[in-house]
Amino acid sequence: MKKTLLTLLSCCCLQTLIAQGFSGKVYSDGNANGKQDAAEAGIPGVRVSDGLTVTVTDQGGNFHLPGHARARFVFITTPSGYRSTSTFYIRTDSALTAYNFGLQQHNRPTKDKARFVRLADTETTQFNSWMTEAKEYARNEDADFMIHTGDICYEKGMAFHAQYVNTQTMGLPVYYCIGNHDLVKGPYGEALYESLFGPVFYSFEAGPAHFIVTPMRYGDYQPSYTAEDVVKWLKNDLAHTDPSKPVIVFNHDLLTYDTLFAIRAGNDSINLNEHNLKAWIYGHWHINFARTHGNTDIRSLCAAPPPDGGIDNSASNFDVIDIDPKGISLVQRRYTYVENQLALVSPAAGGVAFDQDKMVISLNAYHTASPVKQVRFRLYDQKGHLVKELPLQQQTDWNWRAATATPVGKNDVYTATVEATLGTGRVLFVRDTFRLTKTALPATTGPEWPEVLQNVQRTGVAGAVTAGRLQLKWTANTGGNIWKSSPICAGGRVFVGTIDDENNTRCSIIALDAATGKRLWQFATGNSIKHSMSYSEGLLLATDAEGTTYALDAATGKLRWQHQGPHKSLPAYNSGGLIQNGIYYTGAGNYLQALDIHTGQVKWTNKDWAGGEGTPAAMTYRNGQLITSSNWSHLYAHDAVTGKLQWKRSDEGIRFRSGTAAFFDNLLYVHGINKLHVIEPATGKTVDSIPVTAELKTMTAPLVTPQYIITCTARGGMIAYDKATKAQVWQFVPGEALFYTAPYTSPASATIESTPLLAGNRLLVGASDGFVYVVDLASGKAVNRIATGAPVFAEMAIYNGMLYVADFSGNVNAYRL
Repeated sequence: MKKTLLTLLSCCCLQTLIAQGFSGKVYSDGNANGKQDAAEAGIPGVRVSDGLTVTVTDQGGNFHLPGHARARFVFITTPSGYRSTSTFYIRTDSALTAYNFGLQQHNRPTKDKARFVRLADTETTQFNSWMTEAKEYARNEDADFMIHTGDICYEKGMAFHAQYVNTQTMGLPVYYCIGNHDLVKGPYGEALYESLFGPVFYSFEAGPAHFIVTPMRYGDYQPSYTAEDVVKWLKNDLAHTDPSKPVIVFNHDLLTYDTLFAIRAGNDSINLNEHNLKAWIYGHWHINFARTHGNTDIRSLCAAPPPDGGIDNSASNFDVIDIDPKGISLVQRRYTYVENQLALVSPAAGGVAFDQDKMVISLNAYHTASPVKQVRFRLYDQKGHLVKELPLQQQTDWNWRAATATPVGKNDVYTATVEATLGTGRVLFVRDTFRLTKTALPATTGPEWPEVLQNVQRTGVAGAVTAGRLQLKWTANTGGNIWKSSPICAGGRVFVGTIDDENNTRCSIIALDAATGKRLWQFATGNSIKHSMSYSEGLLLATDAEGTTYALDAATGKLRWQHQGPHKSLPAYNSGGLIQNGIYYTGAGNYLQALDIHTGQVKWTNKDWAGGEGTPAAMTYRNGQLITSSNWSHLYAHDAVTGKLQWKRSDEGIRFRSGTAAFFDNLLYVHGINKLHVIEPATGKTVDSIPVTAELKTMTAPLVTPQYIITCTARGGMIAYDKATKAQVWQFVPGEALFYTAPYTSPASATIESTPLLAGNRLLVGASDGFVYVVDLASGKAVNRIATGAPVFAEMAIYNGMLYVADFSGNVNAYRL
């Protein structure tokens, strides 16, 4: 009886609200005291909504809304140039007689530009430095607002964020989207979210743009809102929007991979293409990926989480997005946890690079909370006299570079200093002392590796070459970041691919002279080249993140053919293909294909499996068997000739696929999430295994020698096990990762994402701490290290006695062994 009475009272109050509607005022709250003082006037032309109807304030700032049966909030579209002095929404309440909103003018003009910081899928209840970095960056670079695109996550995560990541704590307006893990148990799925963050769909303006927040369509619990609710409100919202303004939509997931951004609800729908939609910004997939949709000018943008690595080993980051009247003008990813990183690549104690007769100056510099704005280099002789002083030019978000005439003295000791000035005005300083020598590289210094260096073939023994002390020969910057694209060495050239996970048109394939580092040619690709390329018969083949395969003439960089695979959905492609017997294997799931390398003709397309998440695990081939993977799904074995599925495995952590499988001794070595499996290739059955507690979530392949099995981990560096007994022999732990990549890996983690190379009795390994190490195979002790100044994710290559290293700054460095 009591429940029935309460229900009746609630219905009566709701009916009263609907009958009365909602009235109030939007006013200028100059002193931000939350009330309208005598001298504070109403603001005309501000849009106000009850979640269905949209109205506009009159000359006195007054408004009236009719109300509707499901109204829970009255909210405003905060106009450009203003900030709310309390919240932009008020919960509907029968005790309220007026819904009043205070606004304060922002202190800088924002007519032609908006800048905001986006967070995605933080899924944490722990305070960490990414939060202060995002706050400081927003303040340092004068961002207009910050937005979280959902998966905050669950009850504890939402409570944590509501307390620590809000408008008051971050110092600028903070907005939220609802994600699938934010729909939780309660009276209805979004009830807790609403109590902490307000309405699940709303709009606001900043700079020249109209921003719209839309809700996730599904989740862990059923929401009360429907697609019909969203479409009806959207139509009313956009009917009151200046049609010349670019529209930017935030949602937890991507609406469509296609070109038509239409939200449908039964017989009703709205086509956002007709309303000047310029961008759809989302999360959910835990990946760094951006693209332009077909022949439209609509861009979509996804980001990995700021606290930890993404599902496909994407870098931890928050992204910063600039908007102008045409839409997105610039995207910057701020890789989290990097503080005061400054490293001289050349000239340095590790060597001096030359470009013909000029000395190359190369510096890697990064600080998450504030970008480096300018860099100045100084060179002193042994007596402390200033020999040279010059500015460096920015090449990528990490690298700065210049070339200058080499000092007259030979074999003299010099000291180099660098000052890097941040946007805040703070200056970072580094110095290094080196001996200036210029010696020629012998024509041949040891056996070559095979011309086709593909994936785990790089883990073999590098002939008779034995690594000792590394010495820099040359360094070249590609102009874009390098992720997992290993240097391919053939015909006196080094080939690498760059990424552009921001859609800033910086992705390409580049050929460098192997002896000097001189750029020979560059080919622009449609999207990021995330992983290793393949070489055969004078052809270089690569597949970008959207599934487009390019076949280039390796000598000239000219396009021989291009193939758009059947890739028409997320996740993005970031695996590594390979060539065998004139066939290029590429793609994943139902767009896994075999292509003729000369024509691009499709030999077969996989029809046996689909789905899963993106994985940076490369394919592996042996004796007619192709091994490939899908993250959170399976490890698959295919007949390489027909494409027929032979077997698949998902048990014992094998379904979590970041690392490449490797053939040794007619067995297949595979990383599970916390166990190394030794598998019989014909049947797919595990014949032996080694438990590994340091998390096998890295983009590496196991390395097997006659004595050892060596694995690289997300948290504990590199571990060697006795091949016969499976007992741990040693563990090599590099420094803390500069930022985090392995899935859900965060501080503290000593991560290695690049499969080590075996050179004689030494291991060569690039780490996420910004160093390349020479490690003694028997003891696991580092005998030498050299600073790259940026993480090394790509496998390295040995060619003609030289070690080629591609790091995240976009540098390709050549070291004498």
